[in-house]
Amino acid sequence: MLTRARVRASARGGRVLATETGGDGLHPTHALLLGLQREAGNAAVASLVRSSRGPGSSVSDGPDPVYVGPFDRRPESAPGERVIMEGSFKDDSPGDYQLEWSTTGGHFLAPDGPTTLTQPGLSSGNVNFFVPTAWNGFGTMQVLLRVRKRSDGSVARSETWNFGIKLRYPETITQQEGGGERDIPARYHYTIGPAVVPYAAPYYEHQSILERFENWRLANIGPDDIAEPYRDANGLATADAVSQHFLADYNGSNGTFTVDGKDEIRDKHTSYPDLRRLVRNLAVPKDVEVTLPQTYEARPGTPLGRYVITRIRKADGTWKVRKEAI
Repeated sequence: MLTRARVRASARGGRVLATETGGDGLHPTHALLLGLQREAGNAAVASLVRSSRGPGSSVSDGPDPVYVGPFDRRPESAPGERVIMEGSFKDDSPGDYQLEWSTTGGHFLAPDGPTTLTQPGLSSGNVNFFVPTAWNGFGTMQVLLRVRKRSDGSVARSETWNFGIKLRYPETITQQEGGGERDIPARYHYTIGPAVVPYAAPYYEHQSILERFENWRLANIGPDDIAEPYRDANGLATADAVSQHFLADYNGSNGTFTVDGKDEIRDKHTSYPDLRRLVRNLAVPKDVEVTLPQTYEARPGTPLGRYVITRIRKADGTWKVRKEAI
């Protein structure tokens, strides 16, 4: 018998979390579900699990989410803004499903693009959603994502975003961590500002922040750093030629952040380019620095903040990252 379990639901990940321990030795969540199953059957258990999901989600027996964004299901965006949507889910048979995007009020892919989009499988990649420049905040602005099973047409999961309009634009973004070297992966936290009258935070909660990237560049490697036979054979006479030869164009994934109730966003940098060919052809082993400029944007077309992310491949083969405002 479960004697003291009080159970709450967490909107993050839809997990059911327990606050106390059951008197029968079972984890309280397990005991609660087992008791509910005995007394009311599997349907009641399924109903409880569905009810623990966060707002904006509707779930039946289907794939589990890996990443669904933006995280905030009530984002505030600007007329003319591009918002990057994404849905990625996990299932043993991803080919059995398709992702169906639809919108009321906006467009996908381009400012005058379609209002529906269907993708095979369970991973969407970046899906560009455009808020019309003429939107004044009235009328519905919504995005709906359905995960549909192809065999019978049933909807296994749905995600909904209901947009509001930005009433003000932030003007500052401040990185909380310093600009020194850190281990990869590295998380960074940013405070969005400034504070405004009547000085009652949060000031920018729910606002969408778009990130943009430029391209990789070798910051500290030039022709003299390349072994002479390889350099001459490949015509590497300038620093730009060296960067273009050893680095492919940046093809990483950018995204849209949403400001939380502390007026903060969080970013994480995990990946780095493949430098094995460069390392093999260095004249002398050394640290290699690869820079990638990044821009955060709240008002369409206007930078909120610019940073340079430097991945550092140490001579011993380990990787570090450094991020500084520019």
